[in-house]
Amino acid sequence: MHPDPTPTTATTRLDAVGAVLKRYVVGPARRGLEIVVEFVASSPLLAGLAGTACVLLILFFVGLAVISPHASGKQINLTDATELISAGQVTEARLLDQDARLELDTRNGQKLWAAYPHADSYTPTLIALLDHDHVPTTIDQQSTTASLHATVQFLLPILILVTLFAFFTALARDQGGAAFAAFSKWTGRGQKPGESEFTFADVAGAPEALIELREICDYLENPVRYALLGARAPKGVLLVGPPGTGKTLLARAVAGEAKANFFSLSGSEFVESLVGVGAARVRDLFRQARSEAPAIIFVDELDAVGRQRGAGIGQGNDEREQTLNQILVEMDGFSAESGVVIMAATNRPDILDSALLRPGRFDRQVVVDVPDVHGRAEILALHASRIPVSPDIDMMRIANQTPGFTGADLANVINEAALLTVRANKPAVEQVELEEAIDRVLSGPERRSHVLSRDELWRIAVHESGHAIVARSIGNAAALQKLSIVARGRGRGGATVYASEEKLMLTHLDLAKNLVTAMAGVAAEDYAFGMLSTGGENDLDEATKMAHTMVSSWGMSEAIGPVAIGEKPGEVFIGRDLANMSNVAAATQELVDTETRRFVREAEDTAQQVIALNRQVLEELANALLEAETLAGPALDVYLEAVLPWPQPLVTGLNGTTPPVLMREPPVATSVYSDNQAQ
Repeated sequence: MHPDPTPTTATTRLDAVGAVLKRYVVGPARRGLEIVVEFVASSPLLAGLAGTACVLLILFFVGLAVISPHASGKQINLTDATELISAGQVTEARLLDQDARLELDTRNGQKLWAAYPHADSYTPTLIALLDHDHVPTTIDQQSTTASLHATVQFLLPILILVTLFAFFTALARDQGGAAFAAFSKWTGRGQKPGESEFTFADVAGAPEALIELREICDYLENPVRYALLGARAPKGVLLVGPPGTGKTLLARAVAGEAKANFFSLSGSEFVESLVGVGAARVRDLFRQARSEAPAIIFVDELDAVGRQRGAGIGQGNDEREQTLNQILVEMDGFSAESGVVIMAATNRPDILDSALLRPGRFDRQVVVDVPDVHGRAEILALHASRIPVSPDIDMMRIANQTPGFTGADLANVINEAALLTVRANKPAVEQVELEEAIDRVLSGPERRSHVLSRDELWRIAVHESGHAIVARSIGNAAALQKLSIVARGRGRGGATVYASEEKLMLTHLDLAKNLVTAMAGVAAEDYAFGMLSTGGENDLDEATKMAHTMVSSWGMSEAIGPVAIGEKPGEVFIGRDLANMSNVAAATQELVDTETRRFVREAEDTAQQVIALNRQVLEELANALLEAETLAGPALDVYLEAVLPWPQPLVTGLNGTTPPVLMREPPVATSVYSDNQAQ
């Protein structure tokens, strides 16, 4: 057996370079550079060109270090140097012509130097000054340095560029550009069927979304069943909903449930600084999906790449728009029978390009909304099943206390409760930890170290008691859960009010009650102390926004009428909304402001009258809250039972008269079996 030939020095060095790249370079660039190193190591021509380029680069930097000016001694400015020469303190001088430097030896033995202008007109002036003061002068033309300057500054850069051009030309010619193809490859996460243990059983609170997604999985598993009836599965499914509602979680469940290859990626992975790279990655992704069909492609945060075209400032032909164009072409380029389904998720459907949402691309939009009370109970039970909990926990009570919470918020509540249980050294999570976790998620942890004076606590107690009394007096359909004067997060206390029933439609009366309740704290302060404080900032902000929306969007102002003023409230998309300036007249806008102010003023006046009607209850409740710091449940109901109801209507409507249209009672279902038994 003959020993293996010793690798060449160039190959050894290239292997070392490859090891460095593997250690310090990550992402698609790493794979591309690895391919380059492999090709260079396998070709003597490429290795020679690469070695030549490295040597030229080393010579270039060494030459720069050599031709840089060097002078011994201390640097001074030119004015000080001429003063020393005129004063006769210089014993010898040297002029370095190419470096434009003047070196001086002084009588006290110092070595100094100064730079002077590199101009032919100034050098004779400096020589004349030295000659006038009889200073021995030596002039160094630096002829060798001049040629070295020309070599380093002109010749070597040209040779380096020529060598690199030859290197890349040879690389592209020999390998057909494959070394650069890795930069345009899709490098996302692929998943084979059965690899994920996360299924639909791990999802709760979204029954409608699960029905739609189960159909997609069933189609990929049994397409013949649909083909017999001529049904075609949707090409694309778009999950739409607020952040934290579980869109990505549903995609993970689809990956675990579907018997198909699953490709998961983020929309931002397509957007690169190099124009065309994103479009190339889209082509490669769809090519892989077609080759491994049946397959599901999931694009998270679709709005990162699919936002409206032509909405940018200036030219619109950028990398993002080219990538979006390629996605549109690819989605049109395959049929439903190809076994590839596109899934995507976004929380900003309003900024997506209309071409994405048309039938034939994203045929089906699945809304993943905030769960209702039953959905919240299911989500809480699902997360609580993974930790030890007390059997006495009432999950429905916790669900009623968390309206508006998303799935992520509820998971955070369970986790906070578990952390509080560990802190208290308890074996299982109990009801008190869950309720404290809700307060921590809503307002932050308690800040008992934040010491307030008794006068400040009394003002806070009056403010929060005002909310509770007014809500009970006007018959606001809300369950008041807790009053507290303990500071949490950045707040100074609070009245926790939750709706006793979740409504999707609010009437003018409902909104009027909410508006009066919001202004109750401010009204209580004004009634009890004759002045306001900074504690009502959030209440005023909430009431103003509510009143403005009632006037401008919901047509509840008699002065303006049932019209919508201005754009629909929501998040702003600058690229689209910058050109669509408001077309509301100044007089109309002034009327909107006047009506908004009137709504808030009337709500405050009503709240103050309710407070005056229940002055004794306010005094008792505020003092009890000041002593107990927190009141909830039966301890709070004891005081609220004495609240007198507000006798006047809040909205001028039917005022208790019989409505002209009546709703009939639903028919009572009768049992055939019971009737037969009766006979």
